[in-house]
Amino acid sequence: MTVTEGTRDPRAYRHWPGNVEADYIYTSGVAGERFFRELRDRGRLLGTRCAACGTRWVPPKLFCEECFVEVHDWVDLPPEGKVAATCVVRVDSHGSLLETPEVWAFVRFAGFEGGFVHRLLVPPDRARTGLTVRAVLKLEDARSGAITDILGFAPAAV
Repeated sequence: MTVTEGTRDPRAYRHWPGNVEADYIYTSGVAGERFFRELRDRGRLLGTRCAACGTRWVPPKLFCEECFVEVHDWVDLPPEGKVAATCVVRVDSHGSLLETPEVWAFVRFAGFEGGFVHRLLVPPDRARTGLTVRAVLKLEDARSGAITDILGFAPAAV
């Protein structure tokens, strides 16, 4: 089934074969620079909050997408997030089979718009939406101020 056939049943989209190009280079910008500096230096995950309407984002934004005002408030993310979507990756960026499949997830945080796409530190058979997770960070002296300072997201302790 193709997208042009216009199904309205989301169960029909369980598998989508093909390749997705993901070779992009972005600068982190002012908000990203502060986010990565806090991650590197203090191990904090931050978002921003609009003082006018209260909308909060992760990754952080400098302007409110709801009311178009400049955003100045930085807020800590909750310690736990929820997995909103998962994907098992079996090939590397060159198309070679990985020795061990990797699980990736979209992790959202209560009260925040957006989230992170990052590794989910579970075996493929344990990956599921709704899983409560916590960020696992590199040791402080190994952090460089990059998204890779987050090793991944692991299930929160029960």
